Amino acid sequence: MNNDQLLNQLTQQAVEARRLMLGRLLFSRLQGAVRYGPLKGFRLNEQQAWGQGDLGPKLLGLYEQEVLARIAARGRKWECVINLGAGDGYYGVGMVKSGLAARSICFEQKDEGQVAIRRVAENNGVADRVTILGRAEADFLDSPELQGIDLSRTLIIVDIEGGEFSLLADNLLYRLKDAEMIIELHGRFVSKEPNFEANFVQRLSKFFRYEVFFMGQRDLSGITELAALGDSDRWLLCSEGRPFLMRWAYCHPISNQVEGHG
Repeated sequence: MNNDQLLNQLTQQAVEARRLMLGRLLFSRLQGAVRYGPLKGFRLNEQQAWGQGDLGPKLLGLYEQEVLARIAARGRKWECVINLGAGDGYYGVGMVKSGLAARSICFEQKDEGQVAIRRVAENNGVADRVTILGRAEADFLDSPELQGIDLSRTLIIVDIEGGEFSLLADNLLYRLKDAEMIIELHGRFVSKEPNFEANFVQRLSKFFRYEVFFMGQRDLSGITELAALGDSDRWLLCSEGRPFLMRWAYCHPISNQVEGHG
């Protein structure tokens, strides 16, 4: 390792340590409650099973702001949100707590994630409306807990770190075609082939109308908790620590008249 590589590694470690520290300080100041955005009032676990450094943007309502904006813009309360790769329950519990969904079914393969979801659901008083299951397989719709769910009144959120490309085969997409679905795309995690992700998105068009959207700008001017911080700390608190610019696909049923296009 040469000097430039060593400096780069040490700098990255220092930046991440600072981001973690700032998130913990903000958690203490806000008593763990989201202060802004559609999930305002939702109380987070201080120890996150997934993405400990994301406490800051989550508390400020900035985390995956583009996803939250589209959920809120629908102006409806879903009967159910199904979260594949539920992590700590940010959506699976947060949407129930905030009234965006009546109930949720959280699929999370990691034991520590399942414990975290259960804890945050209990802390927010919605444990009776949150179902926690393990890894989502191709036949997850056949799970007893999903029987009787009206997919036309359901939002499905998929964040499985690249597993979306193998899980969401055509036969499953066909079964999901009546639901709205938000898929976080991880093509760069899975393949260096430039058309890999594009081919998957094109497959979606057989069953859905879709919109592909990217992480965008953050406006920090109205967040009073950041007013006294220097520029570096202010922007670190809204950083999600992503390795590259993220993007998502929002899928609408073809029969649905809501605008969406590929």
